[in-house]
Amino acid sequence: MKVYNEGLGSKVFDIINYTIMILLCIVMLYPLLNTFAVSISDSTLVGQGKITFYPQGFDFHSYQYIFQDKNILNAYKNTLVFLVVGTFLQLLLTSLFSYPLAISEFVFRKPLAIFVVIMMVFQGGLIPHFLLIRDLHLFNTIWAVVLPVAMTAFNIIIFRTFFQDVPKELRESAYLDGANDFGILFRIYVPLSKPLLATFALFGAVMFWNMWFEPMIFLNDESSHPIQLLLRRMTIELKDYTDVGGLQRFIDTYNLNPKNIRMAAIMVTILPILFVYPLLQRHFVSGMMIGSVKG
Repeated sequence: MKVYNEGLGSKVFDIINYTIMILLCIVMLYPLLNTFAVSISDSTLVGQGKITFYPQGFDFHSYQYIFQDKNILNAYKNTLVFLVVGTFLQLLLTSLFSYPLAISEFVFRKPLAIFVVIMMVFQGGLIPHFLLIRDLHLFNTIWAVVLPVAMTAFNIIIFRTFFQDVPKELRESAYLDGANDFGILFRIYVPLSKPLLATFALFGAVMFWNMWFEPMIFLNDESSHPIQLLLRRMTIELKDYTDVGGLQRFIDTYNLNPKNIRMAAIMVTILPILFVYPLLQRHFVSGMMIGSVKG
């Protein structure tokens, strides 16, 4: 009877967990489904607010406008440049800075670690940041966006902790074979850190893909704006954007609702970054024990 009760309690617990997870999935998926449904639904039904999570009266003209607009394609290109360059610099510089902090023989290990902690707790703020970018003459360049976040204290601490778990015997044997620290880092530590690099590559990609505030401040040239900043103009400042991009003429020609265009723009902004995780997923679930010492 006791075994039966334990089995019944376990089943009840699983049912409750599954129910909660299903409800959470519905809550998270509904906005995405609603956005997609509105983007391809009939403009009249969209204006009447009748669209929920499935489309009605299919109309793909909103996507036609999105993919023929040169401003949007250029914004995509700028975002990809920010993402690739920024994520690469984050992984490279963070690895280079964290590696010596993980070596106990490094003389300046403790002072630098204290400096990193102070940097994580205290920050200068937006105005000193703005003045620094101005004095370095980085306005209207990609470096104004990617350099300030190339190294963060949080990333350094996580990288250092991960590197400390790599057996020091590997590094010592590499020294005996004539390898230098750069060779050890890129031939031993980096290959053993694929799960770490994949995780922070995803974090960096999402951050740069969603970035709009820093480009809005430091990039005055609209031709260098990323997709999120252009999306902001389309959703919040629609009137100004129609004067520039001819959106109103397109809406009148195909009898569209401005909401169709906005939702289509949101979808083409969201979907690419959603496909990044499946590409990196295998690194999250494999290789976590690589480099461990087996006695």
